[in-house]
Amino acid sequence: MFHGILHKPNLLITSPRALSDVLVAKAYDFQKPKPARDLLRMVLGEGLVVAEGEIHRFQRKNIQPMFGFRQIKELYPMMMGKAVTMTKCVAEELQSGLEATAEKSGWAILEMETWASRATLDIIGVAGLGREFNVLRNADDDLVKNYTFILEPSKEKLRWFAAMITMGMDVLKMIPWKMTTNMKKATDNLDIVCRQLLRDKKEAIKMGGDDHIDILSSLMKSNNFSDDELVDQLLTFLAAG
Repeated sequence: MFHGILHKPNLLITSPRALSDVLVAKAYDFQKPKPARDLLRMVLGEGLVVAEGEIHRFQRKNIQPMFGFRQIKELYPMMMGKAVTMTKCVAEELQSGLEATAEKSGWAILEMETWASRATLDIIGVAGLGREFNVLRNADDDLVKNYTFILEPSKEKLRWFAAMITMGMDVLKMIPWKMTTNMKKATDNLDIVCRQLLRDKKEAIKMGGDDHIDILSSLMKSNNFSDDELVDQLLTFLAAG
């Protein structure tokens, strides 16, 4: 039995057993609300997070083998290396902050969430695309700027997200709101970046210079995904950073 609050078409789950049914045992019987899917699709494409039903089954079947224990274990040294690089970058910023404030307080404040996101994106770049983004050292990367703009919380952005879920994009487009234009520009830029990454990977495979066992290479070599579907998966993987 479900224990929750029924309000219009929405169900707020409060029972652990019900959550297990909705998220695991009977996940395909419950779909995300369309406004939420539309919002997620803007950033993630029709990837694993957004897809429903048979499309999700297909994606999961073809992607899941790439996240096996052996595959993940082989990434441990690379992940450790990125963690070490992050600690060095944090130490350097901390030292700079201390030097700037030592005469006043003797302490400095760092935004660790930003550093953790950069490290994660660097890891996903290697594991997912076989490519070094090096965003730990280069915060001006276009990929970082666009994802930061989309995902970094602000009061206006939260209002925009709420309006998007409540009214939908078709209605939102009719409102002269600069945030709508900026979000569209950022998501379009991400699509352009991902398509360029896909072209680069195709060229590397064609020239025989791609010896990485990364997710994108494996998906391309399987011939199970179109270019548009590969871009959707890239958007999903990169958003995890």
